[in-house]
Amino acid sequence: MWSRIKPKRMYSAVFLYSCVAVSLLTMTFTLLLSQQFARNAMNEIHKANEEKLNQVVQTSEFTLQKLRQFALRIYSDENIGLWINMNDRDESPLALNKAAASVREFTSSEPFIDGIYLINFQLGQIYASDSSIYTMRDFEDQPLLDRIRNQKTPYLQFADHEAKGESHLALVVPAAGLHQNYSGFVAILFDKPLLNEHMLQISAEDQNKIIVQGPNKEFLLGNSDAGLTTAFMESEKKTAEKSWRWESGRETWSVQTAQLPIEGWMVYHLSPISLWQTKITKIRTEIIGSSIALLLALLMFLFWQSYRSLKPVSDLALQVQRRLGKKHPMAETAHASSDLEWIHSGFDLLADQVDRLDRSIKSSQALVKEDFMRQWILNPQASGTVKAFIGKETSLLRTGFLRIAVIRLESYGRFKENYDFASRQLLRYALGNITVEVLANRGFDAETVDFGSDHLAALIVSSASEDEAARVIEALGEARAQIGRWLKLDLQAAVSSAIPAEDNMHAVYSRMYELTLIGFIHDENRIFTAEDLEKHRLDEDSEPDEKLMKQILYAVHLKNEEALKNGLDRLALQMQSLSYEECKLQLTHLIYSIMKSFKDDKAFRGMSSIHAFLDRFATIGEVNSWLYGELLQIMDRHRRKSAASRKDEVAAEMIEYVRNHLHNPMLSVDDIAAHVAVSVNYARQIFKERFQCSLSDYITGQRIEYAIKLLTTTDLTVADITEQSGFQTKSTFYSLFKRATGMTPNQYRSENAQAKA
Repeated sequence: MWSRIKPKRMYSAVFLYSCVAVSLLTMTFTLLLSQQFARNAMNEIHKANEEKLNQVVQTSEFTLQKLRQFALRIYSDENIGLWINMNDRDESPLALNKAAASVREFTSSEPFIDGIYLINFQLGQIYASDSSIYTMRDFEDQPLLDRIRNQKTPYLQFADHEAKGESHLALVVPAAGLHQNYSGFVAILFDKPLLNEHMLQISAEDQNKIIVQGPNKEFLLGNSDAGLTTAFMESEKKTAEKSWRWESGRETWSVQTAQLPIEGWMVYHLSPISLWQTKITKIRTEIIGSSIALLLALLMFLFWQSYRSLKPVSDLALQVQRRLGKKHPMAETAHASSDLEWIHSGFDLLADQVDRLDRSIKSSQALVKEDFMRQWILNPQASGTVKAFIGKETSLLRTGFLRIAVIRLESYGRFKENYDFASRQLLRYALGNITVEVLANRGFDAETVDFGSDHLAALIVSSASEDEAARVIEALGEARAQIGRWLKLDLQAAVSSAIPAEDNMHAVYSRMYELTLIGFIHDENRIFTAEDLEKHRLDEDSEPDEKLMKQILYAVHLKNEEALKNGLDRLALQMQSLSYEECKLQLTHLIYSIMKSFKDDKAFRGMSSIHAFLDRFATIGEVNSWLYGELLQIMDRHRRKSAASRKDEVAAEMIEYVRNHLHNPMLSVDDIAAHVAVSVNYARQIFKERFQCSLSDYITGQRIEYAIKLLTTTDLTVADITEQSGFQTKSTFYSLFKRATGMTPNQYRSENAQAKA
């Protein structure tokens, strides 16, 4: 059943599972949170009620004690005491008047007092605070007189007393009956509503109830209605507990209990549980509602994320599935509906193909070895680490002497037109393999280094014996013949004499490359040696104007015909002061420089010797016109060439040049632009269009990748890797490496070692 309704696409399945998981977690958390909130809220309410009850008790004790003291002050007043203790013989209207004045003064100073009675049993008279005088028989509050006659306790105690239809709290001073020989008493009635408001801190909006129960279980004070009071007073109370629940009709009350020990009263605080439960339920509902709204927002976000992030993965899996076909073994497995499994299968197939291709060309270790040999040749200050690595991985340092041979492709422009970038790489690789194999058959150990342009170099182990030079030249001649036979490539080659391994390899390599160009200038077809370089070297006094030469080449690059014409005219004007041979020599090197700058163009393709070709012209003006025409054709061919294909070729050459010169810390965009014969701004523009990153960022990224390769495939120190990767300082390397990988080089090497283990 589940297999039928289960989503087939990964992003839908992930969204569904995420919805279920997030919903369960959110609702579980919300319910637990709301329950915990309810418990905490009830606990806080109970705590607040207990604190209020304690405050009420403290306030009541203070207030009642204060009222006792006030009652004693009234009884102790001289005028009042004189009147209430007066007998028939001493009766005086003046004394009554003074007592009445004192009563009015006391009544006005204490707001809790609702009435004061001065009672004189000897005179049989009662004076009320409303200025009324009663006889014992006519006094309307006979229960009060009975209370005074019958009181037996010597302590001042407040009692509930009803007068004129209203309930009061009464206090009689002194606290003794007539049998104690007291003939005068002061009875004070206190206002219960004011006591409720100020002593018990009860407000009209308060939903809680307070009930004060006297020692005889009578109701004294509080704000509960008569029905609730009667029901509570008649109920069985859990006096041993400070807090309990009491049910009255449909309402359940939370009851807190406290005692006024001096009075012997019990104070009960009743809080309606339903009221607080309603408020708590409302808040819980709001919490659950907010959680549901949050859950919906999360589900929408999850759907958007799944659609945005995982749908491309599902689409990729669908493409892989279609590409692999229904007959692929994956289609018969239980995971045939899994997008990830199809992607894994596709990646496994791709990785297997790439691995086979990589193994068929070079191993990673071989790439590192070639990079180190390239550094050794190009960098005059190559570190001892480079030489140590080469000594460990090759036999080049076995005898301590080497010969450097440079093998250059003739007509490189035609070579680039006939083959695309990948084919050119494979042909150069094959060229190097043939060279090494032929040298090995002749008894020479050798390694080749591809520089990614029109030539490669061969490092040949030498013994510096006298007859070795001829054998090396013969072996290189055979290698050139084999390459011409099988690869159909025309070559020029030059080889150095035996040099110590500690010599400046770059200088020797540069001289040998220069020698391979002599064949074009002088129409010679053989293996050149160091002696040929001295024979054909230019005289320093007859060297052409280099600045003017650069202006001419720059005009061709910019396709500026007027600047080209002006430059050639100025050069022709300078040559008019030279001899015929000097002029011919200058023109030879001018054409040679043009060929070097535009080696990928088919200009001068049929020319076998510059010296022989110049004999066709009678004047400098004819040569000038011919050069102008040829350079205009170069400019025109560059204009007509497909911009897209040209950009792709330039971008590929830039990448190869960067890879071959990563070790050079001074590698710059200017060097790369010069190599591909375009301006710096145009080089940056092409690279940005093709790879969506700047050329400088690409160089940094390649250096980081190369450093990672060295960290994982060699035992070089971090300092050596910093140098081999082309970083100028160790701190720069650490900073850029950590920014790219999130780890320091040492941490990365340790993590990789642990992963392999």
